[in-house]
Amino acid sequence: IGIIFNDLNNPFFTETLNEISNQLNEHNYSMIICPSNYDFEIEKMNILSLISRRVDGIIMSPIDELSDNLHILSENNIETVLIDCYPHLEDKNYVYTDHKRGFKISFEYLLNNGHRDILFMISRQDKSLAEHLFKVYIDTLEKHKIKYRKELIIYTEKLTIESGYKSFRRLLTEDVAGKFLNFTSIVTMNDLLALGIYKVANELGIDIPGTYSIIGYDNIETTGVVSPPLTTVHQSRKRIGQESVRILLQNIENENKSRVKVCFDPYIVVRGSVRRIT
Repeated sequence: IGIIFNDLNNPFFTETLNEISNQLNEHNYSMIICPSNYDFEIEKMNILSLISRRVDGIIMSPIDELSDNLHILSENNIETVLIDCYPHLEDKNYVYTDHKRGFKISFEYLLNNGHRDILFMISRQDKSLAEHLFKVYIDTLEKHKIKYRKELIIYTEKLTIESGYKSFRRLLTEDVAGKFLNFTSIVTMNDLLALGIYKVANELGIDIPGTYSIIGYDNIETTGVVSPPLTTVHQSRKRIGQESVRILLQNIENENKSRVKVCFDPYIVVRGSVRRIT
């Protein structure tokens, strides 16, 4: 079975991969692992390489849910399960978390705790998801009759601790567009970005949640042991891994192919990084 994942340095993907490996071992299948590193050419090369090696099927997190690379799989009749993206193609199976719902939960939780000025840290690395989440941010603010401030959207280059650190440090130490950014809370696109903010806070003596409340996303293991423990949104890597293997092997081993879309609901894990303000 071919595995094409965006970033094997991200605990979300490594933990999902561990579960996929466990499930495939139980069914006597081996894996060929191909990281794409959010590069379309590498993704295409990985797909063509796996096809030439005659894999039985592919589990893939595509860089973009509308990528032309996905059509290569269709043209070659490769059984595929796509994870971590919204469904668009009728001939593919999908196992994913409803990220739009997850981030709405984050924004609503902060608003319900009195926060009106919410900084949103997004990464350009996952452009497709970033566009979905930007709309969720705008819609949630409009629902609560809060004016959108474009300076409160901060883009990072990657979904890493280092990118979160650099972007937040730059934000606090430079005079951004000649304005002082007034915000009380932060939502990050994943937990790694939030951990980068924690690093800045430790260096500059910033109190979390006293100065800034923070909510991450993914609920990776590290979030429960940092100080203060990070409030985050949970998505189940284990269930995603289990379902993607179950669906793929079912279609490989049966003549009657089914096309299914399995969506998991995320939920907030409340810890110590958000304070209530009045």
